[in-house]
Amino acid sequence: MKVLIAEDDAVSRRLLRSYLEKWGHEVVETADGAEAWRRFEADDFPIVISDWIMPEVDGVELVRRIRAAAKPNYVYTILLTAKSQKEHVVAGMDAGADDFVTKPFDRDELRVRLREGERIIRLERSLAEQNRALRETQAALVQSEKLASLGQLAAGMAHEINNPVAAVTNNLAVLRRDVAAALRLLDRYRRAREALAAVEPALADELAALEAEADLDYLQKNLEPLFDKSLGGLGRVRDIVRNLRDFAKLDEAERNELDLAVALDTTLEMLHHDITAKELSVVRDYRPVPPLVCHPGKINQVLLNLLTNSVAACAPGGRIDLATRRQDDATVIEIRDNGSGIAPEHMKRLFEPFFTTKPVGQGMGLGLAISYGIVRDHGGTIEAESQPGHGSTFRIRLPDRAEPAERRS
Repeated sequence: MKVLIAEDDAVSRRLLRSYLEKWGHEVVETADGAEAWRRFEADDFPIVISDWIMPEVDGVELVRRIRAAAKPNYVYTILLTAKSQKEHVVAGMDAGADDFVTKPFDRDELRVRLREGERIIRLERSLAEQNRALRETQAALVQSEKLASLGQLAAGMAHEINNPVAAVTNNLAVLRRDVAAALRLLDRYRRAREALAAVEPALADELAALEAEADLDYLQKNLEPLFDKSLGGLGRVRDIVRNLRDFAKLDEAERNELDLAVALDTTLEMLHHDITAKELSVVRDYRPVPPLVCHPGKINQVLLNLLTNSVAACAPGGRIDLATRRQDDATVIEIRDNGSGIAPEHMKRLFEPFFTTKPVGQGMGLGLAISYGIVRDHGGTIEAESQPGHGSTFRIRLPDRAEPAERRS
């Protein structure tokens, strides 16, 4: 393990380094507490060995600072001291020290106490990994419930929206036909205007006034385009409902074949409003790949999560590139954008459940973690590359038959 030494005595410092390196540790040595604190802030050290009495920042103050630091992992601290009275031990433990080694230190005692620290650090890391796996499983369960609810919602929406849309579409088609006939009849009447004026001048004047009030010329010119736009809008609503229904095949317990090109295009349709509002360009490079045997609804969820992030990251006028290809007997999906990118310090936590850089209330930090779990459960991998200010690339690799990990031999 990486060990930080804070010791102002050069002989003791060199002796400590010699022992620790012989025992296989990576050692960083400092001559006082202030320097040790600067090195600690800049790097990760699971174990810190510090002399108690040092200039500027002593060992107890260094331990206090370590305990107050916002480090993600536990740090095991050992104080080297000639002080052995009860009050001194209490003061050190109260500051947060884990153990003590009496100076001048014994080599075997140091080795045993260091080994105890290593054991505790390994247990802490194991616990953290189990906790991470538990949170990921919890997130997956939450998402599973959300997916099931979305499937039911999609089916209900399809039924509730399609019925009135069908009725309005049919009524508009009838109106379009009948209005066209009525306009043709009005045109015939207009041709008989002079004959009517000769027989019934008052009636002819009244009809001319009504024609001007109704702006008959405008109606004849624009009614057909208005019907076209209205029927087009209803068609768009129908397409949205169909895409939602196709996208959210979440009640499918059985695996099925999924055409990735169709899945990507369907997901783009789901995000059509946001893409159009930002005037984003989407470039497709779909090379031939075989149909993917998977849970279509879950893979669609992954595509939606990644594309939603790409759209959010892009500035107006940005670009998103989508690609599919074969590589090493697997199917590769790439989603690349030229958006804001991801900070290096966030990359290693990208797929952690509940980790998000969005403001409070704008994201739960589940999307990428759930995507990671879905791809993993399909026997695939997901990775990310990013550079701040230059966009991000997410790359998914999936086997042709995306079997769960526990079923693969």
